[in-house]
Amino acid sequence: MRVIICLFIISFFSLDAKAQNNVGITPLHEFFQKNADSTYILQFVGTFNIPSYRILSKVGDTITTYTYKSNTKLDHKVKNIPKAFRDMFLKKNGNLIYFIPVDINVFFNPHYLSLDSLNQFWSKSSKLKMWDINDDKIDGEGCGEKHSRYAISDGGEIYLHLITKDSIKELFFYAPDYYNEKCPGRKGRKAIIDLWDLFDTYFKVETRY
Repeated sequence: MRVIICLFIISFFSLDAKAQNNVGITPLHEFFQKNADSTYILQFVGTFNIPSYRILSKVGDTITTYTYKSNTKLDHKVKNIPKAFRDMFLKKNGNLIYFIPVDINVFFNPHYLSLDSLNQFWSKSSKLKMWDINDDKIDGEGCGEKHSRYAISDGGEIYLHLITKDSIKELFFYAPDYYNEKCPGRKGRKAIIDLWDLFDTYFKVETRY
Protein backbone atom coordinates (compact mmCIF):
# COMPACT_ATOMS: atom_id res chain seq x y z
CA MET A 1 0.00 0.00 0.00
CA ARG A 2 2.83 2.38 0.89
CA VAL A 3 4.51 1.63 -2.43
CA ILE A 4 1.33 2.54 -4.32
CA ILE A 5 0.98 5.80 -2.39
CA CYS A 6 4.61 6.70 -3.03
CA LEU A 7 4.27 5.99 -6.74
CA PHE A 8 1.16 8.17 -6.89
CA ILE A 9 2.94 11.05 -5.14
CA ILE A 10 5.95 10.76 -7.45
CA SER A 11 3.70 10.69 -10.53
CA PHE A 12 1.71 13.68 -9.29
CA PHE A 13 4.73 15.87 -8.70
CA SER A 14 6.33 14.68 -11.94
CA LEU A 15 3.23 15.78 -13.86
CA ASP A 16 3.22 19.10 -12.01
CA ALA A 17 6.89 19.65 -12.82
CA LYS A 18 6.29 18.88 -16.48
CA ALA A 19 3.35 21.26 -16.56
CA GLN A 20 5.43 24.02 -15.00
CA ASN A 21 7.95 23.61 -17.83
CA ASN A 22 5.23 24.66 -20.24
CA VAL A 23 5.38 28.27 -19.02
CA GLY A 24 8.33 30.53 -19.78
CA ILE A 25 11.21 30.01 -22.18
CA THR A 26 11.22 26.51 -23.68
CA PRO A 27 13.34 24.76 -26.34
CA LEU A 28 10.72 25.95 -28.84
CA HIS A 29 11.46 29.59 -27.97
CA GLU A 30 15.20 28.95 -28.17
CA PHE A 31 14.80 27.31 -31.59
CA PHE A 32 13.15 30.45 -32.96
CA GLN A 33 15.79 32.67 -31.41
CA LYS A 34 18.47 30.67 -33.20
CA ASN A 35 16.72 30.24 -36.56
CA ALA A 36 14.51 33.32 -37.08
CA ASP A 37 15.08 37.06 -37.15
CA SER A 38 11.98 38.16 -35.23
CA THR A 39 9.15 36.17 -33.65
CA TYR A 40 5.96 36.59 -31.62
CA ILE A 41 4.95 33.58 -29.51
CA LEU A 42 1.56 34.03 -27.87
CA GLN A 43 0.33 31.67 -25.14
CA PHE A 44 -2.82 31.39 -23.05
CA VAL A 45 -2.60 29.48 -19.77
CA GLY A 46 -5.90 28.35 -18.30
CA THR A 47 -7.11 25.93 -15.66
CA PHE A 48 -5.56 22.76 -17.11
CA ASN A 49 -2.35 24.39 -18.37
CA ILE A 50 -2.42 22.47 -21.65
CA PRO A 51 0.52 23.74 -23.73
CA SER A 52 -0.84 25.85 -26.57
CA TYR A 53 1.06 28.43 -28.60
CA ARG A 54 0.44 30.54 -31.68
CA ILE A 55 3.47 31.83 -33.51
CA LEU A 56 4.19 34.58 -36.03
CA SER A 57 7.76 34.62 -37.29
CA LYS A 58 9.96 36.29 -39.89
CA VAL A 59 13.21 35.18 -41.52
CA GLY A 60 14.50 37.77 -43.98
CA ASP A 61 11.48 38.64 -46.12
CA THR A 62 9.70 35.35 -45.38
CA ILE A 63 6.83 35.46 -42.88
CA THR A 64 5.37 32.24 -41.48
CA THR A 65 2.86 31.15 -38.84
CA TYR A 66 2.73 28.03 -36.67
CA THR A 67 0.79 26.39 -33.88
CA TYR A 68 1.82 24.18 -31.00
CA LYS A 69 -1.19 22.36 -29.55
CA SER A 70 -2.76 18.99 -28.76
CA ASN A 71 -3.65 17.00 -31.87
CA THR A 72 -6.19 14.57 -30.41
CA LYS A 73 -9.13 15.63 -32.56
CA LEU A 74 -10.66 12.77 -34.56
CA ASP A 75 -12.51 13.25 -37.82
CA HIS A 76 -16.10 12.25 -38.59
CA LYS A 77 -15.08 8.63 -39.23
CA VAL A 78 -14.46 8.14 -35.52
CA LYS A 79 -17.62 6.04 -35.35
CA ASN A 80 -15.78 3.32 -37.29
CA ILE A 81 -13.14 2.94 -34.56
CA PRO A 82 -13.93 0.54 -31.70
CA LYS A 83 -14.51 2.43 -28.46
CA ALA A 84 -11.60 0.86 -26.59
CA PHE A 85 -9.14 1.92 -29.32
CA ARG A 86 -10.67 5.37 -29.65
CA ASP A 87 -10.50 6.01 -25.90
CA MET A 88 -6.90 4.84 -25.69
CA PHE A 89 -5.88 7.02 -28.62
CA LEU A 90 -7.35 10.10 -26.98
CA LYS A 91 -5.93 9.21 -23.56
CA LYS A 92 -2.39 8.54 -24.73
CA ASN A 93 -2.15 11.50 -27.10
CA GLY A 94 -3.98 13.81 -24.74
CA ASN A 95 -1.52 13.09 -21.92
CA LEU A 96 1.63 13.04 -24.05
CA ILE A 97 1.69 16.79 -24.53
CA TYR A 98 2.23 17.20 -20.77
CA PHE A 99 5.23 14.88 -20.63
CA ILE A 100 7.50 16.05 -23.44
CA PRO A 101 9.35 19.36 -23.67
CA VAL A 102 7.75 22.12 -25.72
CA ASP A 103 9.93 21.85 -28.80
CA ILE A 104 9.86 21.08 -32.52
CA ASN A 105 7.89 17.84 -32.29
CA VAL A 106 4.59 16.25 -33.35
CA PHE A 107 2.57 19.04 -31.71
CA PHE A 108 4.33 21.78 -33.72
CA ASN A 109 2.78 22.43 -37.15
CA PRO A 110 2.70 25.12 -39.85
CA HIS A 111 -0.41 27.28 -40.11
CA TYR A 112 -0.83 28.16 -43.76
CA LEU A 113 -1.92 31.66 -44.82
CA SER A 114 -1.80 33.49 -48.13
CA LEU A 115 1.13 35.82 -48.81
CA ASP A 116 -1.16 38.85 -48.56
CA SER A 117 -2.53 37.68 -45.21
CA LEU A 118 0.95 37.06 -43.85
CA ASN A 119 2.13 40.53 -44.86
CA GLN A 120 -0.99 42.13 -43.36
CA PHE A 121 -0.63 40.09 -40.17
CA TRP A 122 2.98 41.16 -39.69
CA SER A 123 2.28 44.80 -40.51
CA LYS A 124 -0.67 45.04 -38.10
CA SER A 125 1.29 43.30 -35.33
CA SER A 126 4.21 45.67 -35.78
CA LYS A 127 1.95 48.73 -35.50
CA LEU A 128 0.94 47.69 -31.98
CA LYS A 129 4.58 48.27 -30.88
CA MET A 130 4.52 45.44 -28.35
CA TRP A 131 8.22 45.91 -27.65
CA ASP A 132 7.47 49.25 -25.98
CA ILE A 133 4.54 48.39 -23.69
CA ASN A 134 4.46 47.67 -19.96
CA ASP A 135 2.99 44.39 -18.74
CA ASP A 136 1.50 43.35 -15.40
CA LYS A 137 4.95 42.65 -13.97
CA ILE A 138 5.63 46.39 -14.25
CA ASP A 139 2.18 47.97 -13.82
CA GLY A 140 0.80 45.35 -11.43
CA GLU A 141 -2.07 42.91 -11.78
CA GLY A 142 -5.73 43.80 -11.42
CA CYS A 143 -7.12 47.26 -10.74
CA GLY A 144 -5.03 48.20 -7.74
CA GLU A 145 -5.84 48.48 -4.04
CA LYS A 146 -8.47 51.20 -4.54
CA HIS A 147 -10.55 48.79 -6.62
CA SER A 148 -9.73 45.53 -4.85
CA ARG A 149 -13.40 44.51 -5.02
CA TYR A 150 -12.81 43.63 -8.65
CA ALA A 151 -10.04 41.13 -7.87
CA ILE A 152 -10.49 37.58 -9.19
CA SER A 153 -8.43 34.41 -8.82
CA ASP A 154 -9.79 32.24 -11.63
CA GLY A 155 -8.77 34.28 -14.67
CA GLY A 156 -6.47 33.13 -17.44
CA GLU A 157 -2.91 34.24 -18.07
CA ILE A 158 -1.49 35.50 -21.33
CA TYR A 159 2.21 35.33 -22.11
CA LEU A 160 3.84 37.02 -25.07
CA HIS A 161 7.43 36.29 -25.98
CA LEU A 162 9.12 38.72 -28.34
CA ILE A 163 12.15 37.01 -29.79
CA THR A 164 15.15 38.25 -31.76
CA LYS A 165 18.64 36.88 -32.26
CA ASP A 166 19.80 38.98 -29.29
CA SER A 167 17.04 38.49 -26.72
CA ILE A 168 13.79 36.93 -25.59
CA LYS A 169 11.46 39.41 -23.90
CA GLU A 170 8.54 38.01 -21.91
CA LEU A 171 5.34 39.98 -21.27
CA PHE A 172 2.73 38.70 -18.80
CA PHE A 173 -0.94 39.69 -18.36
CA TYR A 174 -3.54 38.28 -16.00
CA ALA A 175 -7.19 38.28 -17.17
CA PRO A 176 -6.66 41.36 -19.37
CA ASP A 177 -10.17 41.33 -20.89
CA TYR A 178 -11.83 41.30 -17.48
CA TYR A 179 -9.65 43.99 -15.92
CA ASN A 180 -9.73 46.19 -19.00
CA GLU A 181 -13.51 46.23 -18.61
CA LYS A 182 -13.45 46.92 -14.87
CA CYS A 183 -10.65 49.50 -14.87
CA PRO A 184 -9.89 50.63 -18.45
CA GLY A 185 -7.10 52.93 -19.50
CA ARG A 186 -3.95 50.84 -19.21
CA LYS A 187 -2.10 50.94 -22.54
CA GLY A 188 -0.23 47.66 -22.16
CA ARG A 189 -3.38 45.75 -21.28
CA LYS A 190 -5.24 47.24 -24.25
CA ALA A 191 -2.33 46.39 -26.55
CA ILE A 192 -2.25 42.70 -25.57
CA ILE A 193 -6.02 42.45 -26.10
CA ASP A 194 -5.64 44.01 -29.55
CA LEU A 195 -2.79 41.63 -30.38
CA TRP A 196 -4.77 38.62 -29.19
CA ASP A 197 -7.77 39.69 -31.28
CA LEU A 198 -5.46 40.06 -34.26
CA PHE A 199 -4.08 36.54 -33.72
CA ASP A 200 -7.66 35.29 -33.40
CA THR A 201 -8.43 36.75 -36.81
CA TYR A 202 -5.56 35.03 -38.58
CA PHE A 203 -5.60 31.77 -36.62
CA LYS A 204 -9.41 31.45 -36.69
CA VAL A 205 -9.64 30.89 -32.93
CA GLU A 206 -13.18 31.16 -31.58
CA THR A 207 -12.47 32.03 -27.95
CA ARG A 208 -9.65 32.24 -25.42
CA TYR A 209 -11.70 31.29 -22.33
